[in-house]
Amino acid sequence: MCKRFFLVLCAAPLFAELPLRNLSLADAEEIALEYNKSFLIAQESTFQAAERESQAVSRWLPALAYRAEFRDIDKKELFFDVFSDIFTFSHQGYSSIFQLSQPIFSTDLLFGLKSSQFEAQAISYAQANTKNELLLAVRDRYYAVLFYEKKLGIERENIDYLAYALEQEQGKLNAGSSTPFEVNQSKVAVANAISLYYATLKGLKNARNALVISLGIDPLLEPEICLSETVMPIETIPELAIKLQDLEQRFHYNQETFPTTEDYLKHIDSLEYARKLTLFSKAEVQEYLDLALCLRPDLQARKLQIDVANQQVNQKLGTYLPQISGYVRYSYNDVELGTVPFFKESYDLSAGLVLTWNLFDSMLREHEVREARSVKYSSKIQYDQEWQRIEVQIRNGLYQLEEALLTYSSATQAVYVAEQARDQAKDKLKFGRIAPLEYRDSVNQLSQARNQQNQASFDLLAAYYQVRFATGIDAK
Repeated sequence: MCKRFFLVLCAAPLFAELPLRNLSLADAEEIALEYNKSFLIAQESTFQAAERESQAVSRWLPALAYRAEFRDIDKKELFFDVFSDIFTFSHQGYSSIFQLSQPIFSTDLLFGLKSSQFEAQAISYAQANTKNELLLAVRDRYYAVLFYEKKLGIERENIDYLAYALEQEQGKLNAGSSTPFEVNQSKVAVANAISLYYATLKGLKNARNALVISLGIDPLLEPEICLSETVMPIETIPELAIKLQDLEQRFHYNQETFPTTEDYLKHIDSLEYARKLTLFSKAEVQEYLDLALCLRPDLQARKLQIDVANQQVNQKLGTYLPQISGYVRYSYNDVELGTVPFFKESYDLSAGLVLTWNLFDSMLREHEVREARSVKYSSKIQYDQEWQRIEVQIRNGLYQLEEALLTYSSATQAVYVAEQARDQAKDKLKFGRIAPLEYRDSVNQLSQARNQQNQASFDLLAAYYQVRFATGIDAK
């Protein structure tokens, strides 16, 4: 426990400048991109791939090496000085070589370089995909916290309304116009509301912990988090505002007066019509698909895997060709050891070309080429599979977004009606024109309508960001 406390004290200065006490969604995204461990690992993978590409380039460049050998044995050996044509018996032998090597033609190096370039780009797309997934998680969890905070407020207000009904029922009991049974019913309603309040409080705690995990900060900083947003920012998102404005023309209550039965029946008819309504045209759907085709990083990574597989085929085919390299040596006793000690023999310059050619390897290369071609074909299938998955994901996302828009529109109107009904029931209860049970019903209906609107708001934002994720527009 003390060790954990010490670690928190050490980490405190690291997070001291974070705007946790007035956390906006933009702040949360910036914090996650800086501290989230999965994204940091993805960044390191991109760096490692870039280094592998640099290694492939270095293999094409000259290499300078030095080799020296000294041998001392009990029995004299016959040494040959290649530069003086002298045979000598000695206990000791020496060799010293400086060598500059340069590849001239190598299919392994050529196609290996191209493959490493494709691989580095593919891993950069993997990092972009990790960013895309991280932003979706942060947005979902940020608004999940806001959802539970609003739900907690609704449950608290519901407790207050039911406590007011209990107070009225208790007054009637004291006046002799009620019974203990009716009072107990009111108490049960309050107790049930309190249970829902604590269940919501638990959900809020879990949502806050999930947000902390996405941010990548120390979990003990969770109490410091306070969201700057207090309402779901649906009307501020242009894409949603336009669709809701279109829906408002179809689902419209007169805000000045309580809707009539005829108005409500028209609303039901509108809902039936909306059930068949397509809010997104074929052109809009195709626009989302085109965006995903250009921007979705995991799809781009799959496409690069085809190029990598193609280079691997070329690399295997290149093994049928010879490899040529050149060298320059500055040495003495180049091939055989000599008897002259280091730095007492003059050095000589030599140069040459080396050609190696595998003429027959019992069909090994043929099988390797077939395997590489199969991998290339498999990569094409995986790309098609990925594109089909993304297309279905976009179409499902648009369907969920359309459903969320309709639900939100209907729930908003339901809250308006429920608020009017509750206000009327409260006035009637005050003057004894209705029983507290009827008032409790109106209160519960209002609480249910507000919770449905809150849930619809969260679902609408979640669907909207899911569509953005599916197109990859935020993964740049």
